[in-house]
Amino acid sequence: AKHEPVDKLCGNLVSVTSETDIKLPVAPQAKKLPGKSNPRLKKSSRKHVQWVQHLYSLPNPEYSSKLVNFNGVHPSFVKLGVWYSERVILGSNERCFALLGAIKTLIEDIETPPTQDFYRHVEDMLQSCTNYLQECRPFAVSMSNALRSFKLQLRPVDSSLSDEEKRARLLGAIETYISNDMVKAWDAICLRVNEKIWEEDVILTYGCSSLISKILLRAKNNGKNFSVIIADSRPLLEGRELLRRLVSARIKCSYVLNDHHSSVMKRASKVLVGAHALLTNGCLMSRIGTAQLALAAHNFNKPVLVCCEIYKFSERVQTDSFEYNDIGDPDLLYSVDGSSAPSPLRSYRNSSKLDTLNLLYDITPPYLITGVATESAILPCTSVPAILRINSAENM
Repeated sequence: AKHEPVDKLCGNLVSVTSETDIKLPVAPQAKKLPGKSNPRLKKSSRKHVQWVQHLYSLPNPEYSSKLVNFNGVHPSFVKLGVWYSERVILGSNERCFALLGAIKTLIEDIETPPTQDFYRHVEDMLQSCTNYLQECRPFAVSMSNALRSFKLQLRPVDSSLSDEEKRARLLGAIETYISNDMVKAWDAICLRVNEKIWEEDVILTYGCSSLISKILLRAKNNGKNFSVIIADSRPLLEGRELLRRLVSARIKCSYVLNDHHSSVMKRASKVLVGAHALLTNGCLMSRIGTAQLALAAHNFNKPVLVCCEIYKFSERVQTDSFEYNDIGDPDLLYSVDGSSAPSPLRSYRNSSKLDTLNLLYDITPPYLITGVATESAILPCTSVPAILRINSAENM
């Protein structure tokens, strides 16, 4: 039997079994990279929300009117910075992978002055480039950890090496990091989580995590029979991309907005969510709305499994979403699914009595999390300090 299109049932549960059964509306797309160089960072017309004023002090192009100084910044970082600020690249893994790619391009192109050491010149250039990226959008935890790991490779090892040998060593270190800490970690997590997926399972997930997508597609390729419920939320509606991927693999899916997740929680056998970062106090930092979903799962006694690579573990301690966060464009909240259709909120857009805040992440407390699937094992979220100590000892 044919199902109604998703765009006609966006507020209700939608069941789909094949790609031909649905006609998905287009999710809001990020703007393309401008053709002109030295683009002026946009200044938001919205005033700041006073009780989170400290978040606006972070270098963010949405609230900065200055012209970025590109002196000493490699072109690959200039392009990457615009992509970050325009939200062309989303997701912790994708942003980290793009950063490492830009560093590789920088190392391949760099020419060392005769009077300066190759490592020191790379370090100086990298500092200028990363400062520029921070002006475009605050770093994700995955990016900060990857950058810290790369800077350890800039320690002098053998002064007799030529510049080309040093260049090859740094490029090899980046490839090793991508292979060991990212690609192999994804494979290991997929194997561990697939052991927890049973026949006829109903898996509830939220948004679009690249790691969750890999896990579910791997389980389908292994011949497991299960279905997926995708919870989603405005304004980004990232879950529609995950829905496209799973439906194209002929996985039975249901799509529901996040404010309807309680109506489908009874059907779910487990909840799988991705992570932006796992903090040292065991709290999960993830796409905003994750904490709400985890709380509902806790009330229904459903296990919540977080899938998180170790390179996203952070030494930061945070108990709420307001101490540190990333702020999105508040004007997106005034649109209807990113389209030009009239919004009920449009009349309030210029109201002096309404302040709009679009936080990107929230904090989920440890007691709502059943376990964390990492490349090492499925661990309690309170194991973060121990893992960080082990990694710190290995890098000494």
